[in-house]
Amino acid sequence: MLIYQRYIVKNILPSLIIVIFSITSFVWITQILKLLYLIDKGINVVHFLNLVIWVLPSLLFMLLPFATMISVIYTYNYLSQRRQIIILQNLGLNNIQIANPALFVALLVTMFSYYISSTLLPLSYAKLKSDLNFLKNNYASDVLDAKILNVISKNITIYFNQRLPNGVMKGLVLFDNRKPDDQAILFAQFGSCKIYNNSFVFQLKEGVRQTHDHNGNLTYLSFGSLTIEVDNNSKLEQQKYNREINEYYIDELLRPDDQLSKQKRTKLIAEGHQRLIWPLYNFILVFLTLAIFLRQPYDKKSSLKQILITTVSAVIITYLHFSLQNLASKDLNFIFACYANAIIVIIVSIYLYFRKTI
Repeated sequence: MLIYQRYIVKNILPSLIIVIFSITSFVWITQILKLLYLIDKGINVVHFLNLVIWVLPSLLFMLLPFATMISVIYTYNYLSQRRQIIILQNLGLNNIQIANPALFVALLVTMFSYYISSTLLPLSYAKLKSDLNFLKNNYASDVLDAKILNVISKNITIYFNQRLPNGVMKGLVLFDNRKPDDQAILFAQFGSCKIYNNSFVFQLKEGVRQTHDHNGNLTYLSFGSLTIEVDNNSKLEQQKYNREINEYYIDELLRPDDQLSKQKRTKLIAEGHQRLIWPLYNFILVFLTLAIFLRQPYDKKSSLKQILITTVSAVIITYLHFSLQNLASKDLNFIFACYANAIIVIIVSIYLYFRKTI
């Protein structure tokens, strides 16, 4: 690598790290805020942090192209202000040669993005679901709210007045409608809840079971301790393993199971192509924005205009990509348009690089 190339790369890398950290942190915090209620429920802070850390790969996958583009434009604008880009141009370097260091960085980021897309994204999402299941198993009582009706399943609803410091529920009422001909209401002084084998298990103490017999007479059964296990109709069991798109690997997305519905298969295939196309935009956006930025001679008055035109161009390109991707998730014929959009941008960028030598 030539001296000027190393110099530009060394200027890009710090700004790239700062931009990635800033943008990702901001979006990551907004996602964390949605989960802060778990801490109020008594979730251990360490367990909470272990959970939210697995959100980062999906954020990086989506944000890296924008972070890379911003850091590159910031660096080249800084070099232009110091007249260093003009010096390189006066030495006889054309725009593509001047852009090479940034394109090298963009290529490295693209390769990392493909690693996220192919491996890290499904692994992290699977780990996220695993940690959520762990929290449900260990904090089942804590995630239930006092003084409201907590719908556990379509047949089980629970209400309690107070949660004691040890997680025990006090003043508990459980509505058990699992058997239409034997519906019951259970009152208990105390109760606790755990999850075993994806089923809620309620341990009730010092209570009464109230139901009607075959003649319609109200009957009572007192108990010192009673265990109730919610069967496979529970919400948790219904969601036992309904794989979400982010859990699939690319080869699984491109070749979905024939037993899935047509709509589901279409979405999976479209997502598979999204995993292949979007990492390319780490390179494409840098390639395009520098082609536009370097075409115009630097001027303090036109600097803002250059950045504005560059930014608007990138926004239009990404908007087209996501619009076409959305259409492809409903009709696979639009997948070709997704690839065509990327190819056209590259062709236009090459034209801009060589149309005019500054």
